[in-house]
Amino acid sequence: MSDIRYDLLHDDYALIAPERLRRPDCYKTGKKSSESEFSDRKKCPFCEGREHLTPHEIFAIRDNDPDEPGWKTRVVPNLYKAVQIETPWQSEEVGIYEKWSGFGAHEVVIDTPRHLTRMDDWSEEEYFNWLYTLRSRLNDLKNDSRLVYISLFKNHGHYGGATQSHPHTQIIALAALPYRQRQLLLHAHNFYKSHGHSLFESVLHMELDDKKRIVAENDIFAAICPYASTFTFETYIVCKKPHAFLNDLDDNGLEALADLLSQTIKALYRQVGDFDFNILFNTPAMHKNAQTEDFFDDTDKMWRIGVRILPRLYRLGGFELSSGVKINPLDPDEAASLLRGSIKERE
Repeated sequence: MSDIRYDLLHDDYALIAPERLRRPDCYKTGKKSSESEFSDRKKCPFCEGREHLTPHEIFAIRDNDPDEPGWKTRVVPNLYKAVQIETPWQSEEVGIYEKWSGFGAHEVVIDTPRHLTRMDDWSEEEYFNWLYTLRSRLNDLKNDSRLVYISLFKNHGHYGGATQSHPHTQIIALAALPYRQRQLLLHAHNFYKSHGHSLFESVLHMELDDKKRIVAENDIFAAICPYASTFTFETYIVCKKPHAFLNDLDDNGLEALADLLSQTIKALYRQVGDFDFNILFNTPAMHKNAQTEDFFDDTDKMWRIGVRILPRLYRLGGFELSSGVKINPLDPDEAASLLRGSIKERE
């Protein structure tokens, strides 16, 4: 029996419809043959030793000179920028419309020198280095007061929107807060004003007490299959401590997040096989301006670090696109139980 559930964290709805599992499988992996993968690897611009094929690096974890082999992570400007830091920030009226110049920053984090197409092959050090690099870039970009919102996201596979098979993450920093993100922050702020604590605390209290949708946890983070999961096997890793920004975490916090991410990703691969996905970090607004002044001063009280893992197992159809409501054919309780079982098998 299906039901429509309200997603408290994202102020959205999901349709949980187990009957949809009976339909003919519509999941297309879009995976390449081993021959194609080998061809990709031979010409990959992100692999170690091909540093000359990328723009000059902005940041790297290394002990030697920039733009040389011997690195653990690298960050370079995106060759196909959506926005550019060199562009002046200005607006222009076009009749009844308005447009802004494409000011911002668009960077690519090359997660590891190894051409690993599956995150369950990453070492614990690689997970930590990846998060360390993201934290470092947030700290640096935050110094530019013009940049209000920074999006951290990882696309993997054809249905996740990736065009490069080498593991990488993207950072897009904007001078404006996107409408959807502003609505989420206002929603969180309204909840905080009404209840005196953050909605993340309420969700954590409920889930940690109930246990049914907990995948794994440690002292600092908990991995949950959300009550109103919009994607099959969706997993949300949320901070138990009152930290709003990824750059609030010290190295111990990064290690705790790296450990839980590693456990969760490996459990997902055991359940689903090789799959496409998106990973989204729920970064709040970075600076106070006219868009953020209503809630910015309460960010630390109303927001928590979160990492949303969205497996892209099914294609979106007309209902999802017209209504904005996703159909998920797997009950989140069952998804969490399966993932917990996969973690226990590895112990």
